[in-house]
Amino acid sequence: MYRNVYSEFEVKQMCIKFDGENEQFEDMSCVGSSEEDLEVKVITKKCRGVVQREKIKGTGNGKLSLSLHVPYDIYNKIYAMNRANLVEGVKAYGQGSRHPEFALTQLVEDEDGEIKYKAYPRCTMETGPKRPVENGQEEVPELSMEVKLLPDDNGECMYEALAERLDDEIAEKWMKEFEPSLVQVKA
Repeated sequence: MYRNVYSEFEVKQMCIKFDGENEQFEDMSCVGSSEEDLEVKVITKKCRGVVQREKIKGTGNGKLSLSLHVPYDIYNKIYAMNRANLVEGVKAYGQGSRHPEFALTQLVEDEDGEIKYKAYPRCTMETGPKRPVENGQEEVPELSMEVKLLPDDNGECMYEALAERLDDEIAEKWMKEFEPSLVQVKA
């Protein structure tokens, strides 16, 4: 049970949904590591060149650094590699690749197996494809991906909730049906 300290230990499940698609989130849970870095801005007040006051404020932006194995069809969508002008089965990346927006959800556990739900409602790939290949290696390398986190209509780029403190109906929908409205107080 949660005891005042929750330490994220393992991403047990991660799902993705592309903007404009009506389908539920798709699973891409072969995650080796996930590191979030949420941005802040520092507001200072100076008097005669000396900082008198400082406020730190979230910007609603950030970055998610992932190391994982990605299903091929999802990989092609993430990097906008599907082309109508190419024969079936051929993918391409170049000037016509406009990285789409997508949402990510995660089910994270601490070292005791306690669950935390996380969601990133507006994401886009910050870098292009990068795939390491080393002949003769004994382990298939994970892909490294840098995901840009953008603010949603509420100014938020990340949502999280401990399972033990979350309504069962919301918890049931979190991973495959997350929308920011799911966690907003109903008027």
